[in-house]
Amino acid sequence: MNISLDDIDFLHMGRTCLGHAARRTANLLTRHYNRHMVEVGLELTQAQLLAAIADGSASSAAEIARFLGIDRSTLARNLKPLEAAGLITRQEGRGRKVLPVLTPAGEKKVIEIHQTWLKAQEELNTLLGPEGADAVRSQMSALRKAVHILEDREASVRPASSEKTT
Repeated sequence: MNISLDDIDFLHMGRTCLGHAARRTANLLTRHYNRHMVEVGLELTQAQLLAAIADGSASSAAEIARFLGIDRSTLARNLKPLEAAGLITRQEGRGRKVLPVLTPAGEKKVIEIHQTWLKAQEELNTLLGPEGADAVRSQMSALRKAVHILEDREASVRPASSEKTT
């Protein structure tokens, strides 16, 4: 098959690419929440991480990373400034597991985060309406599930030697 650049409709690709739409939307949403989070001196990723730690349901750092949709090395990089700021500490878990936990200062910060997040969330919910917000969450969930299915299919046919360890 001989295709040249002239044969490709790049505008169509940009308008219909789910990855491009998701990235553009994620960037806009991150900027919206970051404008609010500046009040508490954090970025959205740090606020989400502290909230995930505060939840307390994860039994390992790897579980926190999975919940946030990031890899373990990204998690480790994001934990360092929170630990340096005295918002978290690391607690020995079962085996060799080390679990980040909130310090008293971190607990106070998470309460501030929640109050700030409520404002940012309410702005979007007001514009979208309850049905619109639910529809967006539902469609994003469906998209994530579809990608997980494709990843699982790919992993099942990939030779064991080429699998990632992250």
